[in-house]
Amino acid sequence: MITIENEELVVQIAPQGAQMHSIRRKASTLEYLWQGDAKSWSRQAPVLFPFVGRLLDDQYTYQGHQYHQTQHGFARDMVFTVAQQGADWVVFNLRSDAQTKAVYPFDFSLSITYALDHDHLVISYQVENTDDQSLLRYALGAHPGFNIPLTKQGSFETATLAVNPAKVYPQIPLVGPYSDLKHPKELDARKAMQLNHQLFDHDALVFAPYGADLSLTLTEPQSGHGVEVKTSGTPFVGVWSQYPKTGNFICIEPWWGLADGVDSDGELIHKTAMNQLNPGASANYQFTIRPF
Repeated sequence: MITIENEELVVQIAPQGAQMHSIRRKASTLEYLWQGDAKSWSRQAPVLFPFVGRLLDDQYTYQGHQYHQTQHGFARDMVFTVAQQGADWVVFNLRSDAQTKAVYPFDFSLSITYALDHDHLVISYQVENTDDQSLLRYALGAHPGFNIPLTKQGSFETATLAVNPAKVYPQIPLVGPYSDLKHPKELDARKAMQLNHQLFDHDALVFAPYGADLSLTLTEPQSGHGVEVKTSGTPFVGVWSQYPKTGNFICIEPWWGLADGVDSDGELIHKTAMNQLNPGASANYQFTIRPF
């Protein structure tokens, strides 16, 4: 387990999946990150790569070959290398190898940096196409779960989720695990949402800011504690909690990609919301978490 800290925060991340395991403020004893529970959701903050969401029948076709891949891709289950490390930052790296090429026939390097900036945790990604001839196709996402309630005085049902800018957003509905892009809805975020588990009876609420800056603030009114997630340049943000099994957590998920559409033909080159990189090119992505 890798620990980074500064005068405000202490964060722990494991090389397994480059997954966060703890976010704490030094001024309190509160644990902000969901600690996992096999009865509802056993993960904590998986990295989603090279796919976000589920593929139709857990498979896809590329250049005439069919590949099997489970929901959210393989990065969350692989051991990353600790490439660089300082007192308040760390860089993890995952590169393509024979194991990844059996399910994803591309050369890539995925670097994830966790860095503390006062009371903010800045999470940055760099995806690089390490092939000198072929295009790289991929999706990327974060899936951090946050404890709610945070104190014995709070409850899941009294917590709120506020979105800034406060307005009506396009929503990508999910039919089962698949995106229904032909029937978009609207998500009214003009006032803070009162949480309840039934909000997620159709899976995640998928905001579509299409790259506009967005902040989502989860607050426990009884204590005034919570967490703010800020995104920039992110096309989609999922908000999710397990249902009908339930747990006391909310995931706020910046996504650069989507699950397969309900009418997907399984061809990777036709898949919606995928990113592309030319040979030798790289791209950078970022979001921040502020516990308060």
